[in-house]
Amino acid sequence: MTLPAVDHIGILVTDLDDAVERYRRVLGVEFSVVGRYRTERYEDDADACPHRHDARFVVSRGALPRIELLEATGEGTHAARHAGVHHLAFTGLDDLDAEHDRVLAAGARIAAQNTDADGRRLLVFTTPEVWSGTRLELVSALPGPIVLDDGTPAPIDPRTGRPSVLAAEGDPR
Repeated sequence: MTLPAVDHIGILVTDLDDAVERYRRVLGVEFSVVGRYRTERYEDDADACPHRHDARFVVSRGALPRIELLEATGEGTHAARHAGVHHLAFTGLDDLDAEHDRVLAAGARIAAQNTDADGRRLLVFTTPEVWSGTRLELVSALPGPIVLDDGTPAPIDPRTGRPSVLAAEGDPR
């Protein structure tokens, strides 16, 4: 399978509000409202058992690839020690299980994954070693656990059927 174009470049930061202001000031980039990837079924190198993961993030407006600023959290894949360019994201994959198996067969190692209540994979992060310090994020076409910063459900992007922080302000793409 050929992956789609890079959807976003994830940059892990230690202070989300400060990073948003810095990117706005230096690059003139505008961002979405703050969202959270909130789940009880995240597995990573800090804890292989499904556990809570609550990562605050914003996404830049405009052309692809977008910039996603993520605030460091926890001790695993999103720990502050991983600050900097964190991942290249490929989203909307119809068969994430097949992509998971394909990247494993190609020599990548999986550092984290999230599943839904039915056990279906929603996202996978590779380890950074294979990618010269940058992870790959592979994201299913299934709706993910995205909420707004206050915990309310993120609106649905009518084009993808998935929750989107950009749709919260009327900008689904």
